[in-house]
Amino acid sequence: MAGHWGYLRAVAEALEAAGLPVADWRADPGVPRDGWIPFDRGRPSVVTWEHDQAGLSWSEVDGWSLLLINTPGRRTAVRLPVPLVAAPFSLVQAVAAQAGHFLQPGDSPTSMDFDGPPGTPEFEHALSRYA
Repeated sequence: MAGHWGYLRAVAEALEAAGLPVADWRADPGVPRDGWIPFDRGRPSVVTWEHDQAGLSWSEVDGWSLLLINTPGRRTAVRLPVPLVAAPFSLVQAVAAQAGHFLQPGDSPTSMDFDGPPGTPEFEHALSRYA
């Protein structure tokens, strides 16, 4: 049930390749499975975050959200309009659009998007593509 590790790694690598540097990424094995990808604001980026911290969160139940954090303790979660297991490039486009930066459509296969219920064989298969 740890198939989300490879998926989150693939998303982090796609963000890096698109000029959206990440500090690291984490996949938690709990129930529900989830993860976190913070952006590295200390490196040059194609977008400028007007927040103290910014990053992505993923849950197999809630999908993807952009987290914008300002101190002291102000946190905004923006749900991204992508499938539950979005192809990494679909997610890169959604993040860039939220920041007001629009990327040219690439040749990444958005046909790898999957929006079915978690826990099904189809869901696990969608995650396993990134193992």
